[in-house]
Amino acid sequence: MKQATLAKLQRAVRDKVVRLLYLDEAGFHGSPPVQRSWSPRGLPHQVEPNHHCRRSVIGALDFGENTLIHAAHSGTIKAPNVEHFIDGVLAGAASMPTVIVLDNASIHHAINEATRQRWLLEHKTVLFYLPAYSPELNMIEIVWRHLKYRWRRALTWTRETIDTELTALPSRYGQDFQTDFS
Repeated sequence: MKQATLAKLQRAVRDKVVRLLYLDEAGFHGSPPVQRSWSPRGLPHQVEPNHHCRRSVIGALDFGENTLIHAAHSGTIKAPNVEHFIDGVLAGAASMPTVIVLDNASIHHAINEATRQRWLLEHKTVLFYLPAYSPELNMIEIVWRHLKYRWRRALTWTRETIDTELTALPSRYGQDFQTDFS
């Protein structure tokens, strides 16, 4: 049911009738995930994790323009961050009706009704929640996967390098790499 509705929304985007945004968050770590390694014979494998270098990114993929709007956070993203981010995205939006696709994360459901009504009245925006456990329907998940693929390197990052990369990497979406959703 929801998949059919998304297909209709995507057709409406191609007809330039509606704006469709896929919104989600992703986490990036300063230490790469270690799947295999070596250690001297007789000694256990030791990896020094860099836990202090975790960053969160909230993003919205504009399906029609195939552009990524994003903001990095040094901590965990909470419901007020999501509301603030959506307010920023809608502030520069055209007068076209907008549908924002969200998964069932609790921070997405924590957006209060007054804010939803304000978005509807001021920006003609509604929230569209996906069914539980269906990340394949959220197109921004594909973008996060590509970003993380480009992110992975066998090195540990410092706070400065992780912040620099998180500023540069999502900004290059659309220029250096892009996902084709057709």
